[in-house]
Amino acid sequence: MKTKRSARRVMEFAVAAVLAMLPAGLAAQEAKPPAAAPAGQPGLAIELGAPFCDNMVLQRQMQVPVWGWSKPGTTMTVEFAGQKKTATAGNDGKWVVKLDPLQASFTPAVMTFTSSTGAHCSLQNILVGEVWLASGQSNMQLVASRTSSKNLVIKREGNVAPIREFSVTSCYAQLQPIEKATGAWKDGDYDDYSAIALAFADTLYQELHVPIGILNCTFSETSIQSWTPRIGFRDGKDAYTQAIYKQVLESDPRTPEHKAAWDAFYRAIDETLKENAARAKQGEPAQPIPSQPPGNLHGNRDATWLFNGRLNPVIPYAIRGAIWNQGYANIGEGYVYYNNL
Repeated sequence: MKTKRSARRVMEFAVAAVLAMLPAGLAAQEAKPPAAAPAGQPGLAIELGAPFCDNMVLQRQMQVPVWGWSKPGTTMTVEFAGQKKTATAGNDGKWVVKLDPLQASFTPAVMTFTSSTGAHCSLQNILVGEVWLASGQSNMQLVASRTSSKNLVIKREGNVAPIREFSVTSCYAQLQPIEKATGAWKDGDYDDYSAIALAFADTLYQELHVPIGILNCTFSETSIQSWTPRIGFRDGKDAYTQAIYKQVLESDPRTPEHKAAWDAFYRAIDETLKENAARAKQGEPAQPIPSQPPGNLHGNRDATWLFNGRLNPVIPYAIRGAIWNQGYANIGEGYVYYNNL
């Protein structure tokens, strides 16, 4: 009995340690997350959403959400291209303004942020044009320097590179969706861009003659399930997809599915230890102790992980559309892939 209790304590400690390192949260459309602590780091009164940094490209001809975090109740003023918009930070510190539709522009512009607390910051070298999301696995992640895309002749207006690429830099996979992350926009270092995204952006530029922005949310050896949000599995049309949704729920300590699955997991460990004690008395070899915990914890490429870490932090950045190159990791799952797509 002491051995069983010790084994369970060790397993509980290990699982708790892993969960403690993972941010909690749900897809915003599915459930309202608990109120977060005021945003920001010491000395930093304004924290911006991941895509909002120097060299960004904003989407033309549609409303452009701009968001960030500050002290709850703070009034935030955003100024850009002659517009001046204000919003108040909620209890979680988040604020969102929506810029009116913008016209394409190659002229580098500045966006300023002013808080009612007196804090101020600005972003430089901003262009307006067409923004597209590029996502998928290794074929989309492959950089231009390793392909014939490096030979593309990218047209320029003056000294401004009309094609820029953004990536989240602070993380790539999370068990639960995160909103806060950091990232950077590449401005002209084309060899480092996604090869497919660069070729696509160059084609767009040749046709439209406006700046092009690419949100690069890719990672090698990832399945379509890893790029699907939790809510995307909820109404799955096949048993396989429904089973994935159950696994995702089993990884959320706030759900009854989590309690049932982990109780069964611990019970299986206890029963195996008891059986092994009896087998030892008979001189028989021990049975393996269950070691794979329930839920989507098979690795950081499991269902929802890449969406949570790479895509969720850039939502709802204004984009025209998305391109997708992924499938190798889902060989043999045609019908399942169809539903998940």
